[in-house]
Amino acid sequence: MKKLLNIKVLFNSMTLSFLLFVGYKIFGFTDLNLSNILIYISLVTIFTLLSFLAYYDFLKMEVHNIVSFILMISLLLINIFLYLYKGPEIGIEITNGYTYLPLFNFYAAIILGFIFLFIVLISKEKALGQGDVRIAIIVGLLIGYSNILTWLYITVLTAICYSIFLGIKRGKLKGVQIPFVPFMILGSLIVVLLSL
Repeated sequence: MKKLLNIKVLFNSMTLSFLLFVGYKIFGFTDLNLSNILIYISLVTIFTLLSFLAYYDFLKMEVHNIVSFILMISLLLINIFLYLYKGPEIGIEITNGYTYLPLFNFYAAIILGFIFLFIVLISKEKALGQGDVRIAIIVGLLIGYSNILTWLYITVLTAICYSIFLGIKRGKLKGVQIPFVPFMILGSLIVVLLSL
């Protein structure tokens, strides 16, 4: 029980730190306006749900279907709305250094969705599951295609480090199974923080 509490504290503190940093980047030394407040509330909601998905996967080794589906559809609808409202090449400027571009987010979602689906089909769901495909699409809709390689490096590197640590702790490196969603979420969180 104490181990589960420590994991929950880790996910909660990671989410809180992210939200405080994003709040500072969006609101720091600028005027408060409705646009910034809506962006911040959206990011708070998205990363709270992503933290829940990471925590759920860490506990049960599966992706929560309803939350991941709702988040995927919501991000898809947001991107479609922004694409139709702003146009294909114009996005929303979150901060001075980061612009949210719906067209590039669609590209990223398609690329990541196909890569993860290919891995699921090749491995017959032994390496990744269908829930990981949904999370990859969510991440693509969130980070855009210009950040895919950075996200992949961070995600795979942290997952490998954790699995090696876990394997050494258990005394065997072969056959170590880890939940992958927490590392996907951590990668997206770091990419968004680096982009701000």
